[in-house]
Amino acid sequence: MKKSIVAMSLVAFLMAACSSTKETKSGFKYSVVRAGDGKVPTTGQILILNMSFKDSKDSVWSDSRKAEYPTMVQKQDSVPVGDVVLEVFQILTKGDSVTFTVSTKDLFEKTFKSPIPPEVDTTGLFTFQIGVTDVISEEDARKMQSEIMAKLGEKDAIKQKDQLGIDTVLIDNYLKEKSLVAKKTTSGIRYIIEKQGKGENAKQGQTVRVNYAGFLLDGRCFDSSIESIARANNAYHEERAPYEPLELVLGYRQVIPGWEEAIMLMNKGSKLTVFVPSGLAYGPQRRSELITENSVLKFEMELIDIK
Repeated sequence: MKKSIVAMSLVAFLMAACSSTKETKSGFKYSVVRAGDGKVPTTGQILILNMSFKDSKDSVWSDSRKAEYPTMVQKQDSVPVGDVVLEVFQILTKGDSVTFTVSTKDLFEKTFKSPIPPEVDTTGLFTFQIGVTDVISEEDARKMQSEIMAKLGEKDAIKQKDQLGIDTVLIDNYLKEKSLVAKKTTSGIRYIIEKQGKGENAKQGQTVRVNYAGFLLDGRCFDSSIESIARANNAYHEERAPYEPLELVLGYRQVIPGWEEAIMLMNKGSKLTVFVPSGLAYGPQRRSELITENSVLKFEMELIDIK
């Protein structure tokens, strides 16, 4: 045990000794673990990166080393004010290995440009580790992407087919256990018409307003547009207030594919219970603590209005 502790301490010491601190033009500090060739890429060139980042709880949000495709970032003339992550990208050279931390607030506001998820600590920090494996031209990057997409397309088609089979069994078993009878679409969605509405079904291009509650098959609620349901299921978040129907334009991919398909089965005033296979939801991506990889989702939906 003592030898292990000594070895770990030695590794940490060597890493600290080998690293140096540098600053971007705005004064943001980052640590260089290993210096590259020092040749700053020209505008338009593509940096191929190995990149991972994690939150204050050591929960890894992304790690390109485990992905089937590399992270690509294009060298730009300028970056948005306050986006320190993109600032660091712009001064990296081939072979560089760096690490830095950025506040959760700045990361979501300046880099991701999206609200901080309710379950994420707003006062925390995110730690990035980045290594530049190569710098290539746009043309070479396009060729690389085409080759990768072709290979992934073949793999994904097989994976999606297999996963749909698994999801179908899960949904059918749930329906059987609950003594429910549902209709089925060719994509694999199951739905139960709880209430008939009036008029024509919603179509692509139309703006709709929908009240909903989302559940896992085990009954846990992960989201709702109705405050009373959210509170009753421990899914209420003050940041989401005021609770109101979700408004979206069909066909603009503002929601998961299963949602769009379900809404186009509805007319004004109708209510559906919809079972969405993971491939038409978030697929192999982890969405939250509740919605893990390949989660089948159940929605109770009411189409309030069609504009």
